[in-house]
Amino acid sequence: MSDTLEVALLVRGTDVPAWQANAVEAMVARTDAEVSHVIRSTGSVAGSDGGLGHYIDRVREYPLWTPVGAAYRFTDLPEYREPRDVAGIAGLGDPETLAVEPEPAPDFGNVLPDHAVETVGEADTAIRFGFGILKGDVLDAPEHGVLSFHHGDLRKYRGMPSGFWEYLHDEDTAGVTLQKLSETLDGGEIAAYEPVDIADAPTWPDVRRRLFAVSDDVLVKGIRNVSQGVEPQSPDDLGDLYSLPEGGDVLKYVVKEGKGRVRQVVG
Repeated sequence: MSDTLEVALLVRGTDVPAWQANAVEAMVARTDAEVSHVIRSTGSVAGSDGGLGHYIDRVREYPLWTPVGAAYRFTDLPEYREPRDVAGIAGLGDPETLAVEPEPAPDFGNVLPDHAVETVGEADTAIRFGFGILKGDVLDAPEHGVLSFHHGDLRKYRGMPSGFWEYLHDEDTAGVTLQKLSETLDGGEIAAYEPVDIADAPTWPDVRRRLFAVSDDVLVKGIRNVSQGVEPQSPDDLGDLYSLPEGGDVLKYVVKEGKGRVRQVVG
């Protein structure tokens, strides 16, 4: 491997959320890595929002959470989620680009076609920002695998939504993991981890802001580890796999969030 670590970005399309663009800019500015390839998704991605039919299914499965989650999603978009043009990422250079339509995996998630796997394999490592739950040969195509963010400590909290269950369970600390992906959902090896203090976070959106704010540092740390030959560590234990809340957990969240918002207003 050369002194420069070649990185392939797997992105959702022509734009990415601001936190992802910021993290890539930090990686390029603070490490010896360069973006050699950009693989962008076209078409639909299994596991992502799928229009009206997906929304109706979500209402049936999570009747209490759906209106609560919709209220959260349709509030003002936080700055870290604002879309940014991939081509406008500072320091991106002139990477090879490839538009790819993912294919559904046999069980769940998505796989990439063979020509895309070969392209990703030309890089030393890849960072998954798009393509949903990624599975198949692409995970082993780059020498150092495919890295992906989990905005939580996968040794305690796997699944989704980011930061929700830590907030609901009154945890003092959450964290952000950069994992080397495996076929186990949120069960990869840990390339970098950063704890985040949430003890005084009044609301779930505040928890999320704190988690996404450290993404830059976590990616820089993980890429430096890869460059220096530091092997990702297998977690001793994996946390429970969480999903969207139901029943009493929704009501508990509404009460806690309401109290937190009052505290914010009162000061």
